[in-house]
Amino acid sequence: MSTINLLELRPDEHIKIIGAEDLRLDALPELIYPDEKDGDKLIYARSVLRSPLSDPENIVHRREIARDFLSSEGLLKKLEEVSADAHDYRKQWQDERKQLIAKRHQDDGATAAAAGAAGEPAAKMEMIRLNLKKFLELSGRLKELIDILASSTLYAEGLLEFKETCIRMYASFAFSDVPRAKKILDADAGDYTVELLLGLNENLSVESVDLNMLYTQTEAEKASFSSASAAPGSGPDLSSTVTAEEIMPMLTYALDALDDRTVESCEQLLGLFGELSSELRFYRFCADLCAAFGKAGAHYMFPQVTEAESAVTSVLALFDPYEVLSGKDFGVPHDILLTPERSGIVVTGPGGVGKTALLRAVCTAQILAQCGLPVICKDATLSVRSGIFVCFTDVSDPNRDLLKRFESEAQSIAKIIDSLTPYALVALNELFETVNFADASDALYNIFSVMTQHNIAFFATTHMPRLAERFIEVDRITAMSMTEESRLETMNNR
Repeated sequence: MSTINLLELRPDEHIKIIGAEDLRLDALPELIYPDEKDGDKLIYARSVLRSPLSDPENIVHRREIARDFLSSEGLLKKLEEVSADAHDYRKQWQDERKQLIAKRHQDDGATAAAAGAAGEPAAKMEMIRLNLKKFLELSGRLKELIDILASSTLYAEGLLEFKETCIRMYASFAFSDVPRAKKILDADAGDYTVELLLGLNENLSVESVDLNMLYTQTEAEKASFSSASAAPGSGPDLSSTVTAEEIMPMLTYALDALDDRTVESCEQLLGLFGELSSELRFYRFCADLCAAFGKAGAHYMFPQVTEAESAVTSVLALFDPYEVLSGKDFGVPHDILLTPERSGIVVTGPGGVGKTALLRAVCTAQILAQCGLPVICKDATLSVRSGIFVCFTDVSDPNRDLLKRFESEAQSIAKIIDSLTPYALVALNELFETVNFADASDALYNIFSVMTQHNIAFFATTHMPRLAERFIEVDRITAMSMTEESRLETMNNR
């Protein structure tokens, strides 16, 4: 049986993110896992958020399985428990095998030499018994895994396929390997009979063995055969007692083949549990994120995700997860709509009303959705974006040299432009506001024109109303104003 990929996604390319620091992307896991003991979870959560998926089928695959885990009480925890410690289990097994090998050679081969021809099979059987015990333990864990899945209500296609694969795998073991393993463990290690060679080892066929070689006559049979030998054809054509030297090659082959099969089965099962444990880390992070949202009193949902060509960002009552998880005031929810016909939004308004938080919320929602994670909103349909590119102006230091600020902004936007791909999402925060209005307006107009012509969505903020007014009647761009109460209003010509 080939290696099982469990819930693994089909090959996918992760989208590129520029400006993750501006989005405070790495700070989200710290709000979900404030305890220092969760260092591994922090590292894993950051790796997930930095690697959004680009294939809608993979995103939906993750989302549906996450929903199953969230709705099936205790299922995720049970699967984590049954698949835990696969790496440690493998190491323990390998250590025990090394100890047996060392034991066989600790007396410089004196024990094996003294044992003669029977020493090698005895040593092989000791190793086989160890491997068989491990195999039976792992097959028992597989049975437990199937029982857990069978007792849970599953809807996600990935989990259903995984359950069926586990059942087929167990059925293969249950009707061949498991009975064989139990029988060998109960057998006398010194009784190497034709039953052991042929009945317990499926790799050695009857046709390949001269059964007469394995037949040992009793004294009565020897006497009977001797008296009957005078008449040709009157007695059985059987060989005399077989010596250890004669049977050793077949016995060694049989034991080696049996050991190889047992080790292969153990490795297959350990691979199964190792892959499951690894993949469950994502769904544990998802559950922890949902728990954090719930604890903060936020409503979250899994957005619908569509192909990139639909170029839609439609979100109702969106909140910034950073603001929510920070324990701050949620602020005002916002509705955002980007379509192929209106692919850009420019928002103006006074400082401190939430423009930057809204820009961050839009980009973070896109990243969460493409990771297969929930978003804090009432409803959402998001098309896949080929990249998330963010440039936030550093306004933290009012004494900063304005020319250096402009140079930094120019370098950042140049880096973004060099990386742009169709159907990307670009977020610009108060760009080029240190230069005169005409230069800033012309520069942004040129940048936005290029983006709209290449199916690139963008969201930009500015504290200068005149700059936003420049785009009121520009094709495919929506100019909006955020009020003191943080409400969004579409700007119109007066």
